[in-house]
Amino acid sequence: MTDSQAPARSPVYEFDYIADPGLLADVHDRYWELKETAPPVFWTNAHGGHWMCNTSASVSKVIRHPEIFSSRYLSIPPNPNQPKMIPEMLDPPEHRPYRQMLRPFFESKAIEPLEGRVVEWTDQLLGEIVDAGECEFVSTIASRLPVAVFMELFGFPMSKFDEFRHLVVSFFNARATPDERNALAQQILGHLAELIQQRMAEPQDDMISKIIVSDVDGRRVTFEEMMSIGFLMFLAGLDTVTNAMSFGMRHLAHDEKLRQRAIDDPAVIPDLVEELLRRYAFVATPRYIVQDTELEGVQLHAGDCILAPLPLVGWDEGLNPDPKIVSLERQFYRHAAFGAGIHTCLGLHLARMELIVFYRAWFARVGHFEQVQKGDETCRGGSVMALEHLHLAWS
Repeated sequence: MTDSQAPARSPVYEFDYIADPGLLADVHDRYWELKETAPPVFWTNAHGGHWMCNTSASVSKVIRHPEIFSSRYLSIPPNPNQPKMIPEMLDPPEHRPYRQMLRPFFESKAIEPLEGRVVEWTDQLLGEIVDAGECEFVSTIASRLPVAVFMELFGFPMSKFDEFRHLVVSFFNARATPDERNALAQQILGHLAELIQQRMAEPQDDMISKIIVSDVDGRRVTFEEMMSIGFLMFLAGLDTVTNAMSFGMRHLAHDEKLRQRAIDDPAVIPDLVEELLRRYAFVATPRYIVQDTELEGVQLHAGDCILAPLPLVGWDEGLNPDPKIVSLERQFYRHAAFGAGIHTCLGLHLARMELIVFYRAWFARVGHFEQVQKGDETCRGGSVMALEHLHLAWS
């Protein structure tokens, strides 16, 4: 559907969640401005036309009611050729058996044994840059640590590290066309098929081998289901921690008191991680409306799409007083950086552990640092927002 064919809806407020110039300058500043100036729920004609949530309440309703707001498409406009991701693209009741099957692999007790390896990877990556006194953080640390952890956890050979990093960066490029993204998806699926076939023949002590012999609804997981699960894990595990690190470090580069607090008392780092996730959540979740409904007094129609920016939950003054301020004095850190409801991120324990390990190591080995402006500090819009570059320097 072209912009000119987009159905008439009201209220209309023009906003492009991928290419809005304000987003490219700073995604969080732009969404904050949108929160202050646009209607609570509005229609934009960009990308064939879709609804936008612009309040914490509307976001929470959309992500907690899959019977109205379906996950069958995870892009706007919908891409019917996108490979299915299980269980992320399933609605109840199909969703539950897969979620139950996967949950034990991501519980904190299953993730804790990985901490030693995450520490080793973090130390190795920091060792490559610490003496230089400067780095481009996204490419040297933030995009590398999660890839290393995921590949080891899932069972991919580390010889493919650089290739996997390139695939992830290219797939999440907001300027990639649907055809380009489909081609990249086929490359990812090719790697998954090769690994799954190898592990079916010769199981190893890795997650993919364990999932292969798991039961879902009283039967073994099929090869096609393994591919869908693996595709989700590949994408969900590699880009999100990168973005959490990058946005968090950008803030810390300009917050000397918070840096000093983390240096003096590493015990605050888990709270630091949670507060930075609250302030700088970076996912805007697409949903497909499957029944007519009302949201914030606005009539929505089945067949329309809606985008729910998750940062808005953490910015709700009713949940977090003075939400624009980053503070470790909060009694609670209420946010939806990992989503909410049935699609809450399975990997949240792993993500938190990676972030805590990283910040502990950084402040122990590097300490204070600052951002160096080089003119390429643009952001990426889309459903998973990112910081393209972050240049840091330290003494």
